[in-house]
Formats: sequence, C-alpha cells, structure tokens
Amino acid sequence: RYFSPTAAFSVHSALAPRSFPPRSLLLLRAPETLERFCAAAAAAAMDSAASLLEAYRRDRRRLLGFLLSSAGGRAVDLSRVDLDAVSADYALDCVASGAQFDASEATRRYFDDRRYPIMTSSPSGNSYFLLSRPEGSGSPPKKVAPDIGPEPPAEENSSRARKHSDSFEVAVNIQGASYVLKDLNLANTSPQHAKEMDLLSLGLPRLNAELSDDDLRETAYEVLLASLFVSGKLYFAEEKREKKPKFLKGLRSKTEGSNSAPQMENYYTHHLDLIRVQMEISESMDTLAKRALRRIGSKMVQGQLDVPCISLQLLSSVGKFDFPTERLRVQWQRRQANVLEELLLFSASRECSMSETLRIVLSKLKNTEDWVVSVPDGRIEVLTIIERYNTRLSAAPKKFGLKGETYHWTQSYHFNSRLYEKLLSSVFDMLEDGQLVEEADEILETMKLTWPILGITQKLHDALYAWALFQKFAQTGEILLLKQTDLQIQKLKLHNNVREAELYIDSFVCSVEGFGSNGTLNLVDSALLKINMWCHRQLKNYHLYFSQANCSIFESMLNLVLLTAANLTDDDEEAMLIGTSLGSTPESTLIHILVVRSIQAAYKNALISADGQSKAEFKHPLILLASELKLLVEKECSAFSPVLHKYYPEAGRVALTVFHLLYGQQLELFLEGSDHSESLKEILGASNSFELCIAQKLYSMYGEAAGSSLSNFLKPYMIDRFSSPIILQWLHAQHENVLEWTKRTIEIEDWEPLSVHRKLATSMVEVFRIVEETIDQFFNSSLPLDIVHLRSLLIGITSSLQVYLLHMENQQVSRATLLPVAPVLTRYAESVNPFAKRKLIEPAVREEKVANKLNNLTVPKLCVKLNTLQYIRDQLDTIEEGIKQSWVDVQSAVGLLDYLSCMTSEGATSKSSPSDESIDELFTIFDDVRRTAVNITDTILNFIGTRAVFWDMRDLLLFSLYRTSVESARMEIFIPTIEQAVNPNLGYLDMFSQ
Repeated sequence: RYFSPTAAFSVHSALAPRSFPPRSLLLLRAPETLERFCAAAAAAAMDSAASLLEAYRRDRRRLLGFLLSSAGGRAVDLSRVDLDAVSADYALDCVASGAQFDASEATRRYFDDRRYPIMTSSPSGNSYFLLSRPEGSGSPPKKVAPDIGPEPPAEENSSRARKHSDSFEVAVNIQGASYVLKDLNLANTSPQHAKEMDLLSLGLPRLNAELSDDDLRETAYEVLLASLFVSGKLYFAEEKREKKPKFLKGLRSKTEGSNSAPQMENYYTHHLDLIRVQMEISESMDTLAKRALRRIGSKMVQGQLDVPCISLQLLSSVGKFDFPTERLRVQWQRRQANVLEELLLFSASRECSMSETLRIVLSKLKNTEDWVVSVPDGRIEVLTIIERYNTRLSAAPKKFGLKGETYHWTQSYHFNSRLYEKLLSSVFDMLEDGQLVEEADEILETMKLTWPILGITQKLHDALYAWALFQKFAQTGEILLLKQTDLQIQKLKLHNNVREAELYIDSFVCSVEGFGSNGTLNLVDSALLKINMWCHRQLKNYHLYFSQANCSIFESMLNLVLLTAANLTDDDEEAMLIGTSLGSTPESTLIHILVVRSIQAAYKNALISADGQSKAEFKHPLILLASELKLLVEKECSAFSPVLHKYYPEAGRVALTVFHLLYGQQLELFLEGSDHSESLKEILGASNSFELCIAQKLYSMYGEAAGSSLSNFLKPYMIDRFSSPIILQWLHAQHENVLEWTKRTIEIEDWEPLSVHRKLATSMVEVFRIVEETIDQFFNSSLPLDIVHLRSLLIGITSSLQVYLLHMENQQVSRATLLPVAPVLTRYAESVNPFAKRKLIEPAVREEKVANKLNNLTVPKLCVKLNTLQYIRDQLDTIEEGIKQSWVDVQSAVGLLDYLSCMTSEGATSKSSPSDESIDELFTIFDDVRRTAVNITDTILNFIGTRAVFWDMRDLLLFSLYRTSVESARMEIFIPTIEQAVNPNLGYLDMFSQ
C-alpha cells in the first residue's frame, strides 16, 4: 500500500535525472491528497484514516530525507526542516538538476501548490484532482480532435464564406454588441485572472503568519470549548482508571474503553459533539483540548478572555505524551506558535517596544525539538514572557467603550472574523452538500458564547452568517441557502445600533473592488457589497447562467440584488444601448441595466456561435443568428420576463426592443453592401420571421398599448422593399418550370389507371404535386406577401392546368367521323324520276391520323380521362380552400408588422389590407379551368357511346340489318349485345364519374 524504506532504497539506487518511478512520485504527493480525502470521510472512521495517513506521511518523510541527503552534491542538514511542508516538485527538481536545496523556497512552493489541483503521474497518463472532490478524473484523450467539418467543395464557396465571415466580424463591434462580460466562462481564464475576479472574499487583511484553513478551524473549535468552560455550560470529570497488567490491556471491553473518556452530561453535550464532527475534529484532539481548557477561567485577564490566553493555557497544560503521535504534537505546537505570532507579534511591532524580545521567545516556541528537550523552567519562562506581554496589550485603553471590549477585538478583528466563519460552517451538513443540519438553530445559540472572546455583535453575526450562507450557495447552488441568505439580510437591515457600536463595526476595515472603484468598507458593508457584486455579475448574463429549470434561483437572486442594491458609481447607464426613461426609480433602473447587459452578452455569444456554424454548414450567419435569437426571445418571454415584470413592468418591452435593435443593426450592415449574396431570399425570410416573432411577443404582452418611450428604438426592417421583386422573379421562374413539366408529363401519358383504387392519370397527380409544392414554398418563404404576389401565383396555376386540358381536348376525335354514310332511299316518291340513274355510294376513307386517334381512344382510356377531369375539379376546390386559409395567416402577419410600424415615433399608419371581395375575385380565374373541364367531360361522354356502337360494334350492327325480314330488324335485338359490350368498361369509372 505504501513505500517501505527498502523500496525507498531501491528507488534511490535506480535514480536518473527526470526519470522517477511513477508510484514514488504519487507517494511524494500523496499526503495532500489523502488529507483532503480524510477530511471528507465519516467521523466514525476518522481515527483509522488518521493512522493510515500517518503511515503515508512517515514513509514520505523517509523517502524525501533520503533523496535530499545528497542534493546539490553535498550533505543537507534536515534536522530543522519540516519535511511535511516541503514541496515534492521542488525536491525532485533539486535532485535532478543538482541545485542546492533551499528549505524556505521548498516551503513556499508547498503552500503555493496547495492552492491548485494536484497533478500526478500515473501509468494511464496525467491525472488530476479537484480541490472540492479529491477523486481522479482520469487521463486526457489520446486521439487528436477531428476537424469541424468538410472542406467546401469549390473555391466559390470558400470566398463566399470568407465574405460572410468578414462582414460578420464587423458586426461584433457595432454599438452595444461590443460589450463583453469578464466572466463569461471562468474555466477559460488563467489562474491569475480568476484570482483577480474572485468575489467570494470579504477583503479582510491577510494573515501574516503561516496559518492554513485547518489551523483556523482547529483554533476556532478551541475557542468554542473555552467559551463553554468559562460560561459554565460545560464540565466534565475523569474516572480513575484501574491499573491492569500489560497483557490484559488488550482485553478491555468496549464499555470500559468508553468509560475512560471524559464524561459530559449536560444540555450542550450533544450539540458540541455534533459541532466537533461537523468541524472534523478527531476525538483524541477533542479530549486533549477539553482536559487542558477545563480551568481556563484562571487565565482570564481582568475578567476577560481572548485567544492568546487560550493558546497559553493549552501550551501550559499539554505535554509531549498527551499526543498519540509525535507529528501531531509538532503540528499542534507550531499552530499555537503561529496563532500567538499573528495576534501578538505584528500588533507589538506597532505599539510596543518588546517586539524583538517577543520574536525571540516565539522562535523558541516554534522550535519544537528544543522545546521538548528544554527544562520545564525554561518553558514556563517563555510562556510567562508571552503572557506578560499579552497582559500589557490587554491593558491598553478601550477605543469604543463597549461592554466587555478587549484589545484584540479591534486589533485582531481579521483573525477573529475568520475564526467565527469557521464556527458558522458547522451548521452545514457535511454528508448532504448544501443542506443545513436540523440542529442549526441550537448550534447558532451555542456560537453566541464565543462573542465576548471574538468581539462579535448581533449585527456582525447576522452579516457573517449571511456571508457563510451565500458562500455555500455559490458552491452548491441550493436555493434554500439563497432564501436563508435573503432572510438573514432582511434581519440585518432592521438593525439600528448605537453610535459606539456603529463606530466599532466601522473599525472592521475590508478592501473592496467593485463597480469600477477601489476602496475600503466595514465588514458588514463589504459582505453586502460582495454578495451584490456576485449576484449582479450573474444577472448581467442571466441568459447564460439561468434557464426555465432554475428560474426560482433567478427570482431569489434578483430579490437579493434589490435588497443589497449598491450605488452605481461607474458609467454603466451612460454606456447603455437603450437608456432608461426620466423619472425611473432606482429599482427600475437596476433591472433595466441587467436586462440590456444580459441581452448584449447573449447576443455576443449568438454572434460567435452563428459565425462558427456558418463556416461548418456553409450557411449565411444571419440565417443562423435569427434562429438563435428566436430561441433566446422564447426563453426571455417564458422564463425571465414574468419575473422581471413584477419589479419593472417595461422589462419585457425593453428586452424585445434590444433584441430587435441589435439584429436590425446587423441586417442593415448586410443590406447596405454593394452586392447581395445568393442567399438573400433566405436571409430576408429569416429576418422577417424574427421580426414577426418580436411583434407577436410585444402584442401578447402589451396589446394595443403601444405608446412608450422605447418606441423610438423600434425601427421596422422594411423587408418588403427588398423581397417584393425577389418573390415576383421567383414566381415567374416557378411558373416556367411547372409549365414545362406539365407539357412533358402529358406528352408521355398513356392514360392507364394509376392503380386499382385510383383510376386516373398519373400525369395529373404529378402536376398537382408540383403545384402544391410551389404553393407551400410560396407561403413558407417567411417573406411579406401582398395581393400582387397572390395574383401571380393563381395565374401560374391556371396556365398550367389550361395547357393540360387543351392537350386532352386536342386528343379527341369528332363523333361525326364514326357515323356511317346514310344509304340512298329506295322508297317511291312522285318527285323522284324513276328513270334517273342511281349514284353509287362511295365509302369515306378516314385519315391515318384520325384512325390512330380512334385506336388510342378506347373506352377504358376514355373512362380514365373522365376520372382525371373530375379529379381536376376536386383538387381545384381543395387548393382554393388551402390558399385562402394560408392567406388569412399572411394577413395576420401583415397586421403584426403594421402593429410594429404603429409603435415607431413617426406614427406610421398601417397599409389597407385587401378586402374579402377582392380576394374572391382573384379566385374566379379558377372558374375558367372548371368550365373547360366540364366541356371536355361532355365531349367525351358524347363520344364514348358513339364509339361503342359505331366503332367497336360496327360489324355486328350494320351487317345484321335487313338480313331477314323488316319485322326482325329492330334495335331491341341489339340492346343485350350493347350492354354486354359496355358494362365491363364501367369498372374503369370512379364513383363521381359514374
């Protein structure tokens, strides 16, 4: 599991510059990783984890000591070097390069590296650990990322894409779109930049001593214990343990083992134990601190207790053998020395001449080895000097005259505030991230016992607790924490302290950087300002950080910003794309700024996204930009505007106006170009669709109430000026294509039934399919249409159908060609000369062309033609109804554009829309097609019977007449024969044709 000394020697024997075994490097970096892992473990397993951690650290110290024993070519004295605080990377660099080992540089590198994720070398590749979750995230991908998309097929596409990209890059710098938020993506910023942007810091003066977060947490717990003992809320008694032989010590039962620990039986026992677990304090250190602090009352100076007194009491009451391991003792003693150095030495350098003496004394205390071997009298003397020095400082006159005020309330406020923050963190459940423990209120009551020691007032408590809640919310995103922060700040706003208390709080100076200015504020104002700045930065780009799913967080954060609203000291409003109206309230102004800034940031992202997609999909960026902006508009109106409307009724109008204005500026740049691209029709359609979306949202929000100061910024795009000639040109081209296709398909028509169920011509179905596609493209172009375009569409449809019907009519043969020539009469008449010579009957010979037509005009094919003619009439009715319904939608779109035009400052009146009577007159053109179809139907019906009798049955009819007697030559004889010949052909007729 870990490196043994034997393994360390084998590593050293195989050492070569820059080639170390991966597991040895992992071991050198393991303590920091294991320490964070153990911090997240359950309290029940803390002791076993501590023992495993100690084993790792012991082997790490041995390996580091062996490697550094000959670093730089000469022996290095490591007796006074804390190997646990030595950077492994620095040590390996010294060994590999042969440089001289510098203990101070190694320590500095160690603490610097702790601020960033830990890098480890593993067989799978470079893995890293996050500060929040010390878990390996795996190795990076080994393959090279694929290309974005295929190369354009021709140079023309490349030049067109470059042209689009160049024009689009110009739009990035248009008014309002050049506004860039600094925190669009913290993951893409450098560590130094991220540090400058870190808002989750109160701006307290930095600590001069080397005190880590763990040191502050353990010190805070000791302060809590001392306050409980001093207030009499906590007491304990140790049972005398019976001496047993060594060989029986391992047989002690669990009950006996538990009874040997301190016994605490009062109200605060459970709460204190919960706080201990939450603050990750081990039971052994808890027992040690309780035993040492039980008589802390004797160390009180003039009836007051401060943190230096607690540290001195611990140092005087704890011995070497009270610690389970030597390393814990060294770490504990160094922490106490650093606490005293922070509280006494740096204050003494300003107000007392004993600073040099104190520095020497503290150096002896930091030297843990000398401290252990020194005689007790020497240790007592050191502690006495420190205690005397602290007493002298505590005797200094009080600045504000508050009850219980001590010297360290004001001089060490930066340290005390950090300790109280650590105590407040115990209200958060360590097992359920973002949740408060059930006993949070009881824990907060217990924390009040530390106020006399740390100098905390009710107002400071409310501010620090609100800050702790908000910090936890920023880490977890739990909305309950945000709501608790809101309630805590509301309580904070109700405080009305006396002048002395206010002056005392003003002495808690914090450095702040906000809204373009640098300065100092007191701790309460700094916390409120930092909360406001963090929320303000999120809300300035709320389209990025929020959605419909977390809209409740958006509303709570907006409430918090309005509650902690700070004065805007920069030129934020002056640089606005759309300014606020005169007489606006501060609340309305703030929301106005947030809306405009967020939309500008979202528009900036949409510009970049559309530009990138256009290069991959070879589409114009304006088309993609309009689609993305429509999604943003839908998101704005469904998720954000209902919330913003509660505080600022004009928020929705402002948002839609800004969207319309930004895209209009981009469209104007494109239309002002000297040459328009081939995708002009698609661009105009996308632009018109986006403008209709804006108009529809405005109408749904505000109805006919169009009057507003924002109307000056609504400038209609006037798409119809560019689209009208394009639509007419497109219709003309479509008419030619449909007409050509109609002629071609009818010429190859053989008039065979399309199927058993649909006994009509295939060509007519194909013609109507093309016509319907043309109609769909016409109405789906998203371009503004007028009555001229509709008339052109109907003329094109009529022309194609008339050509088809004319071809059907030309295929018919006159029925007169089928009738036989009438014979010469044989009956006697007085007017007839009986001696006249009879003329011979010359049979008429039909032309070959007519004969061919007769052969093709069979009864089944004629039935298919009848079905096709009926299909034409039915489809015309369907198309007419569909076009009229689509035109209603067109008129509603025209009404929306007129509504948008009426909102402009010019007060333009809407165009008069065509009446229903004029639209119905346009469709009378279809009546010509219907009449032609009816006439052709009548012609075919008259022809089909004649053909059946005088062409298909001509032999049976003619040669049977007058063959016998006159009485037998009757038509009734041939009716069954005619029915037998005609009835099978009736199956080719559809129901309506029949």
